[in-house]
Amino acid sequence: MFSRCLLSILGVFALPSLRAAPALIPITYYADWFPGAQFAGIYLALDRGYYRDAGLDLTIVPFAYGRKTAALIDATPGRCGVATSEGYIFLQKRAAGADLKALGAVLPRAPAGFMSLRATGIASARDFAGKTVGVHKFADPLYRWFLRRAGVAESSAKMIFVDDDVTRLTRGEVAAMQGFAIEEFVKLRHLVGEEARFLSFAELGFDSYSQLIYTTAPQVSRHRETLRQFLAATRRGWVAALADPEAALAALRPRLDPAAYDEPFQRACLLALRDYVTPDGQPPLAPLDPEKLSRLQAACADIGFLKTPEPISAFLVEVERVDPNALDRRPPSKPAP
Repeated sequence: MFSRCLLSILGVFALPSLRAAPALIPITYYADWFPGAQFAGIYLALDRGYYRDAGLDLTIVPFAYGRKTAALIDATPGRCGVATSEGYIFLQKRAAGADLKALGAVLPRAPAGFMSLRATGIASARDFAGKTVGVHKFADPLYRWFLRRAGVAESSAKMIFVDDDVTRLTRGEVAAMQGFAIEEFVKLRHLVGEEARFLSFAELGFDSYSQLIYTTAPQVSRHRETLRQFLAATRRGWVAALADPEAALAALRPRLDPAAYDEPFQRACLLALRDYVTPDGQPPLAPLDPEKLSRLQAACADIGFLKTPEPISAFLVEVERVDPNALDRRPPSKPAP
């Protein structure tokens, strides 16, 4: 009798431990480029369990050219989905009819611009006159807009399409070349040091966002809380990545091709990212600026990327109430080993 009573008592106390943990909510993130340092905050948040802490089961879908991301996000209504893109590409997708909503940006300051060497003396679009300038495919309307704003005739400068080979600059094939301060410019500085120069798109009048986080209108309706948790966990990951670059590198390393992995280069990219993830000292994933979005829309309309600017309220969604001055900039504590 005593043993049966003891077993019953023990069984009562054991019940809480047998209860299943709450199921994690699935969410899919569609990356807008190949794996690299610009995703270090997300990788670290995933590896340290920050998404799990937020009740999320995150799946990262690698980048693929030509992918119809908006359709994929809504393909499974019950599953939350988010993606990233350049800010102006987001606006172009909306102009094409996709009802997308902007939630935040990993890079509030876009790192796009033109690289050159000191000897060329290129400090503005006016200095493109008489030069050969390398431009990425599909960015030529933007290049022509820079010339027009500077009062430079297209015929006075030679434009050619280039990829990411910065030795075209060091060999003198081009005087200036489009690239990113967080990647190609890091390579150029490694080659020529302080001779490298960077002229940002923002300095030329095109102040955009990079890795703008977006989803669709139905997703916001169904999964607002999940989206809020995703932003908070991603912010936590970036705070940790910037505070502990070695941990960020450890999270990045297994995502890259081992045969081509260059740790000093990736470390330099992480260092360069700081000014773009937290420009002017603001915390990661601070709220999007409606005035900046309005200026970006006006520039895109002037370039021809879209016909008519729309009210910012049509696509800017605040899924979390955030005071940028109240956000914690301290790194999260490391998990116990």
